[in-house]
Amino acid sequence: MSATPMEGSVSLDSAVLNQLSTAEAKNLLDTIDDLRELQVNHKVDLPQIIVVGAQSSGKSSVLEAISRVRFPTDGRVCTRFATELMLRQAPTTTVDVSIQFSNKNDQSAARPFQLSGFSKDNLPELVNQAKERMGIRDGIKEFSDDILRVKITGPEMDSLTLVDLPGLYQGSTEEQSEEGVEFVNHLIDRYMSKENSIILAVVSANYNLANQKILDETKKHDPKRERTLGVITKPDLAGVADQRHFLQLAKNQETAHKLTLGWHVLRNRAEKEEEQRLEDKERDAQEARFFQTGPWSSVPAVSRGVEGLRKKLSKVLLQHIQKTLPGLIGEIETKLDLRTKDLQRLGMSRSTPEEWRSYLLGVARDFERLAHEAVDGRYRDPFFGDIHDDAWKLRALLRNLNRAFDVTLCTKGARYEFGWYAVEGGTSKSQDDGDGSSEGDADRDQPAYLRPFIAEYKFSNPEPRSKAQVNEDLEKWASANQGRELPGSPNYSLAIELFKMQARPWKAIAEFHVTKVLDVAKIVIEQLLGHIVGVDKTTLQALLRDCVDPFFDRKRDILKAKLEELLCPYVSGYGLPLETAFHRRVSKRTLGRLAEHLADGLDGLRGTHSEYPVRALTKHTIEQIFANAEDLRNNMFGTQSVIDMTVAYYEMSLGIFTDNVINLAIENCLVCDIPNILTTTEVGGMKEDRLKALASESEEVQAQRNMLQEQVDILRRGLQKCKQHKPRESACMSGVFGPGKLRRPPADSET
Repeated sequence: MSATPMEGSVSLDSAVLNQLSTAEAKNLLDTIDDLRELQVNHKVDLPQIIVVGAQSSGKSSVLEAISRVRFPTDGRVCTRFATELMLRQAPTTTVDVSIQFSNKNDQSAARPFQLSGFSKDNLPELVNQAKERMGIRDGIKEFSDDILRVKITGPEMDSLTLVDLPGLYQGSTEEQSEEGVEFVNHLIDRYMSKENSIILAVVSANYNLANQKILDETKKHDPKRERTLGVITKPDLAGVADQRHFLQLAKNQETAHKLTLGWHVLRNRAEKEEEQRLEDKERDAQEARFFQTGPWSSVPAVSRGVEGLRKKLSKVLLQHIQKTLPGLIGEIETKLDLRTKDLQRLGMSRSTPEEWRSYLLGVARDFERLAHEAVDGRYRDPFFGDIHDDAWKLRALLRNLNRAFDVTLCTKGARYEFGWYAVEGGTSKSQDDGDGSSEGDADRDQPAYLRPFIAEYKFSNPEPRSKAQVNEDLEKWASANQGRELPGSPNYSLAIELFKMQARPWKAIAEFHVTKVLDVAKIVIEQLLGHIVGVDKTTLQALLRDCVDPFFDRKRDILKAKLEELLCPYVSGYGLPLETAFHRRVSKRTLGRLAEHLADGLDGLRGTHSEYPVRALTKHTIEQIFANAEDLRNNMFGTQSVIDMTVAYYEMSLGIFTDNVINLAIENCLVCDIPNILTTTEVGGMKEDRLKALASESEEVQAQRNMLQEQVDILRRGLQKCKQHKPRESACMSGVFGPGKLRRPPADSET
């Protein structure tokens, strides 16, 4: 339930309220408000003053004396819920009265408060209205977990929150149930546990101190006694026996209840004075007269009277705000660094050809440097990120794409997966290829870092073909393409055609790889240029349109032509392999196959004659073994030799083609030219109209520079003020070098 915040008359004693905030605190809070407009959102919990104490200890009277806002002070248990009076500085004066319901579904919220303003005497009536709307009734509902919140803003207001809470009491009575006791304890605990709560622990001098449990309660939530300020009320009603004890307490000399913030004594209005509605000034005057004589005059002036309490609270509130400054300073420095860099990227204001050229020369110098670092794989600039970042590291991206390209060609580069793709018992494409190198097995597990790159190359696996299908197809093709070769001799043209058919997927895979490299390189360069130019989007877009886009368009055409050139020998069938390496591969396959037949024949003989001696192996026996080999017996067209030649030719060509695409196309035609996209030499020769198109400032950029400069100035002023008010840590060398690192030399040691 809330009243719509409205402008209206607010009648509060601003002179008194101003005593609760020092000029230093006001300056700090104004600075924090300015910083919030720049998204410096470090949480600064504004302090709230909560008054806690036993029933009828004079809590509400303490709040009233501090603020001169009339809090309900009925002699019975009148505070049934938390009341928050929030004062905030703002350009206009507004009043917002609301109930923060603990049950969000409470329908009572539909009825707003009707207010035309607020004065210091309005609060009791608002409390009574809130009781009714919270459903508090004697004998039905004693207390409520809902909160009455009165928020007042205005140009003369200081940021402050005062909280009135129900009083603690020892046990249940006819009017106060056990449930009520438990409820009040829980409510007070909730407020005291908040780190931004300044606890005013109120004890009454007319009641035995040992029986006032509020001191034990505050110790639970403030064990270091750093945010508790003790307040002694009703000193004029203290008994002779207790007076000496309370005087020691007021002077903070009571060991068991010594507080960092100390103690303070107030004389509240007597019952008769309440009935007479004694004016605030007269109340303060009577209090001052009371402390001028008698035993209580021995209490130091700074620890007695409401004016002294306001001054003490103002210092406490300032200290609380100062504790948040280290974190706030860190965030200001971060924001200032970002804004300063943005301002530096915009450069100086530029409106003449000389200024345009000077600006572009700086951009070109940075671009050449960073582009060389990206191409060479030297990632020292912050643009590339740290060791964990990999998005803009161009050389690393290219190498991983090339690896993925190689794996894809090896595993998916052939149209068919023939039974002769690997010779049983002999060498294979993935094994020793004759020159000591290894190109990797098609089925091996790829490293985790490479899998995302390989996944981009979505090509079909080779179509599997059985050995019987292969032999049948080859004999059919050999028969259809017979020439004048002798019977059983291989048709060399058939090997070339078979190779061309097998290598057909190379073109699509290579084209995809080149396109992928172009796209990745362009994205990196666009980001790199954006990093250099910064927030000037107009200039960035102009440079991308004029320099980057044309470069990559040209390179796309060049790479397309280069790829056609590299594919030509394999598409046409004129790409002949080196004789020595080719014959070595073919011979190795032939010998491997013959050795396999011999081993199979010997196994057959041993199976028939278990004691068959090796020395009995004759030339006739060996001839018989090879005569029984089906692929040799029925090889009318020399198809096995065709297979051997095709495999050797394919394996040799695959490695050469892969290297050529990477080095002759991508590296030579694209990568080595990337730093030349924008050079200082080019900028030096630019004509005025092109300089203007690339480097002149739009009105938006000029406005952005002015805004950034203003923000930088605000952040610098805010940083300076926050550092001035930041609590100074005690100087200690151990804080710099660590404990025990510096030791005083012995008295008799030589220096």
